[in-house]
Amino acid sequence: MQKLPIGRQNFKQIRENNYLYVDKTKYIYKMINSGDINFLSRPRRFGKSLLVSTLKELFKGNKKLFEGLYIYDKWNWENKHPVIVLDFGGGDYETLNSLEDTLDDIIYRLAREFQVELYSKTLSGKFTDLITGIYNKTKKEVVVLIDEYDKPIISNLQNKNLDSIQNKLGSFYEILKVNDEYIKFLFITGISKIAHVSIFSKLNNPNDISLVDKYNTICGYTQEELESNFQKHITKLSKKFNCSYEECVDYIKEYYNGYSWNGKEKVYNPFSTLLCFENEEFSKNWFNTGTPGVLTNYPISKYSLKAITGPIKVTDDEIRNPTTKTIKDEVLLFQTGYLTIENVKKEKIVSTYTLTIPNYEVKSALQKNLINEYSKISYIDFLEYADKLLKYTIDGNEEKIIETLGDYLSPIPYELRGDDEKYYHALIFELLYTSGLHVHSEVHSQKGSADLVLEEGEHIIIIEFKQDKVKSIDSMIKKGLKQIEEKEYPRQYKNKKIIKGVIAFRDNKIGCKIIKE
Repeated sequence: MQKLPIGRQNFKQIRENNYLYVDKTKYIYKMINSGDINFLSRPRRFGKSLLVSTLKELFKGNKKLFEGLYIYDKWNWENKHPVIVLDFGGGDYETLNSLEDTLDDIIYRLAREFQVELYSKTLSGKFTDLITGIYNKTKKEVVVLIDEYDKPIISNLQNKNLDSIQNKLGSFYEILKVNDEYIKFLFITGISKIAHVSIFSKLNNPNDISLVDKYNTICGYTQEELESNFQKHITKLSKKFNCSYEECVDYIKEYYNGYSWNGKEKVYNPFSTLLCFENEEFSKNWFNTGTPGVLTNYPISKYSLKAITGPIKVTDDEIRNPTTKTIKDEVLLFQTGYLTIENVKKEKIVSTYTLTIPNYEVKSALQKNLINEYSKISYIDFLEYADKLLKYTIDGNEEKIIETLGDYLSPIPYELRGDDEKYYHALIFELLYTSGLHVHSEVHSQKGSADLVLEEGEHIIIIEFKQDKVKSIDSMIKKGLKQIEEKEYPRQYKNKKIIKGVIAFRDNKIGCKIIKE
């Protein structure tokens, strides 16, 4: 089996050392032929840096590295161009001076690489000297690749000097517009678009391909790519877990698939998938390295639990054009990979995006880590609450159900709480789901959808949630029970012991009614 490229982001190193490479050159070829200035946003560890490295070797004309790949017989290998890569993944950006020093170091490093002289004193002048110097020396237009353009912004979102830092970066990037005649191709990557308006206004309006259908799978692994490139690894993993090949694929899909930027095709998280094969275990690798730490750099100190229990709807403008002052929690979580696009409803005036958690890795990790961090509910408490709720429901102990739900909800700060039944529905579903119980949300029947259905041995538990600021607890409970009967939710469950229940919320009060058949 080929070596897995874990931690490898250099295309040349991967190809020369026989690491497994999933061919993405079809999308690269399409992008290059569609436009000369492009921007792509994707979460951390999704292959952006490898994409940049691949573009570098392509424009340099390193033909041998591309043997056997889609683009090999379609590219003009004689037409080579000098390539400069501005990688903002490292460096010090804590102050305006440290940002200037880091940018200065990048420019001087590239000048030494191409053996060109820098004559100017200002940073903008040196950048111009670099681009024009390379062009005059090679007589070729320059290819500019920028990786993690937003790192200096993300690192300073709580910094009082953020505006100065953004202005400095804007002036730096503006040189690319001024020297447009010397530039062949420009490609920019980042995690977030929150700096999009203030920074990118300095450029020649790059084509944002982040949400464009034909580039949805430019990063990450499609189902076809997974099974065609990792067949031996899947087989090896299935033997370890004593399951069939198909069952193993289903496990991998549940854990690591589900990311989408158009609501249609879904892709696997490449980093997590590779580690799954390498370590032969299903674990939450991306979350542990992507971490909620990236979120703490944003100017939001608390996150609405509604944003991580979804689904949540946002408008086209909210998802495409956020700023540091207007970005919504759920858009922030989408950009950083904790939510993904489930579907897109396109209309004449406003398009609407539905965001959901992509897979089990993210779902369980969010529940286990983010909720714990902001509400101080430990994972052990989660398991205990779920076990109690299941037992008390089967026993029909309404008083204990109310007490347990009160214990579960009480540590959650007021500002984190939602104000409708969907919030409580999602939060309780997540509790039961994360604890490993066989629970389903929005279960469709012939006449409607049950809020929650839990299967436990011979029992089928059907629960409706109600929340109202005006109606009484009793009236909501009666309405919920009537709904279960009129919609015939239990009808599809033959030879099972049916338990019907309603859980109602008003202000800080909880009501419950359980009926066992």
